[in-house]
Amino acid sequence: MTSPDDARKLEAALPADHAGSVLCRLLIAHPEVVDIEILGQLDLPEGIIYSLGVMLPDGRELLIDVGDV
Repeated sequence: MTSPDDARKLEAALPADHAGSVLCRLLIAHPEVVDIEILGQLDLPEGIIYSLGVMLPDGRELLIDVGDV
């Protein structure tokens, strides 16, 4: 399960004003989210796209790309 320390690490990894950090904060608060992993980011002229792996119960994983453009 994502601990408060892990949540702070995720927030530190993503700038506070970006869509990826906002989404991480929302997901961490959800009771069915077991863990969140930052898989990468893509810097484009229009903005940044963050790729997240969200671990759900029973080993299911949700892959999310969120753009801050």
